[in-house]
Amino acid sequence: MEIKNIYDKVKDYLCDEIGNMALPGEPKFDAELKNWHVPVLCKTEKGIFLTGEILLDEDLNFIRIPAKEQMLKILETAMRLVPFLVYAEPEELKKKGLKAVAI
Repeated sequence: MEIKNIYDKVKDYLCDEIGNMALPGEPKFDAELKNWHVPVLCKTEKGIFLTGEILLDEDLNFIRIPAKEQMLKILETAMRLVPFLVYAEPEELKKKGLKAVAI
């Protein structure tokens, strides 16, 4: 089985059902269970985040697909944890409840 076929099948599903910001990661085959595990990634302005995993059998039938709502919750949580750079005076940050960290 070509990995490109697996990648393309998951990519088509994600584009049709989730949106064009979701993309598959590298498929991995579990020889013991005879399943393909394909990570689901999401592109955002803050980077690319892992939001779930799609499972396919060796005939490329979908076994498990995470719900879109579940992946969105994972994405929102991950994005909240990513630090970001802000240029501001310490007093301005304090007013907004932000803690400044020197780099």
